[in-house]
Amino acid sequence: MVEKLKNFAKKCKKIKGFEIICALVIAVIAICIYFSVNVLKASPQEQTSVSASDSKIVVSIKNLLSQIDGVGECDVLVTYKPSDSENTGDDMDSTDNIQGVVVVAQGGQDVLVRIKIVNALCTLLNIQADDIQIFEKK
Repeated sequence: MVEKLKNFAKKCKKIKGFEIICALVIAVIAICIYFSVNVLKASPQEQTSVSASDSKIVVSIKNLLSQIDGVGECDVLVTYKPSDSENTGDDMDSTDNIQGVVVVAQGGQDVLVRIKIVNALCTLLNIQADDIQIFEKK
């Protein structure tokens, strides 16, 4: 058994970039474990809420972004931090408690368009760039 493991280790060392592949696999596993543990720790009160229908702010963002050169047609999803108030309808039109924004745009593959979208959303919603995710629309 030990001899088989030694032979296997020798074969693996002959693979070009084996150490890099191993490091990437370990990093991916660690990230998956980290995020799964954090999701399990989150209480229902800490989880985000998502608007079921397009709020005024989502419609405004969609209209604004689609006018930017290269963006094209886009869809927008805004997630909100949980609030203590029972009146969630007003929260959906406020920029105070926005947790993140996802944009799916036709021009989402272009780096310059992505930068334009991020800059527009950061300015418009007063959120950080790492709270924004942009994807290409199929």
